[in-house]
Amino acid sequence: MNRYLSMFLVLLLLASLPMLYSCGGTSSGKANLVAMYGLVNGSNWRGADPTAIVSEHKIKVNGTSANGQTIIITLNTKELGEYTFSHTNGHYAEFIPNMASGTERYSTQTGEGSGFVRLSSLNEETHTVGGEFYFKAYREDGSYKSVSEGKFTNVPYTYYNFDDDTYNNTFIFTQGGRVWNAKEISGIKSDTAIVVTGVCDRSEAWQSITLQMPNNVSEGVHYFGADVSGIFQSGFYDLPATAGAITITEINSQNKVIKGTFFFNYRDNNGEVQSITDGSFDLKYNDLTVVE
Repeated sequence: MNRYLSMFLVLLLLASLPMLYSCGGTSSGKANLVAMYGLVNGSNWRGADPTAIVSEHKIKVNGTSANGQTIIITLNTKELGEYTFSHTNGHYAEFIPNMASGTERYSTQTGEGSGFVRLSSLNEETHTVGGEFYFKAYREDGSYKSVSEGKFTNVPYTYYNFDDDTYNNTFIFTQGGRVWNAKEISGIKSDTAIVVTGVCDRSEAWQSITLQMPNNVSEGVHYFGADVSGIFQSGFYDLPATAGAITITEINSQNKVIKGTFFFNYRDNNGEVQSITDGSFDLKYNDLTVVE
């Protein structure tokens, strides 16, 4: 009896094996894993929740590590293939160090910058991109960052049609571990600046963010400094951005539409460094420079 029982148990185990393999999510999980990683001067770097922007003629992939180091890959095409970074072809890479160390970027468009990127996938059904990269990016003072063994897989992208005058009227950011959607959104272009403001629902929190840029701001990355500024208003406190960047993804002067992303550090009323992350805006602005 024990013999038959043992055989029965073995057969039962064998019969269950295909089910175990078919339900094992490891292989499919890896296939769908969103990742962006590489080595920066020989040290491991991994972007948390990388994202991308795709238009008819350009792709921008970016990721920020847990300690605030950002890598941005920009391609002046959306065709699959291999491309080199140079000063003239519109393909370039940037490395932004931890914001606590300052935000002056390292770029392949500076000094002897060089590198390579292979765009290996652009899936219009899943809205994801994938590829490999390496580069050597410089600052004006001659210092550099060497990024090797870079790869991005299944990075989700947002598509922008820059010929379209549509906009979503959104202003979103993450602060204090929560995603905030501004209730009141405005944009004003004057003779000197473009000011974009998102105000949260006063019944939830008395806070807002105001971003200011030159009135001739162009598409691309702009770091907080003399011409670009940000203020996080929280209660009675106006807390200026101390480091960070705004990336303009679209500026359409004809349709008066501006779109972009942003992040920055600020010091709270106790002097502690805090962060605004995953910021984005997509709105129509009021052009006060137009003479009626």
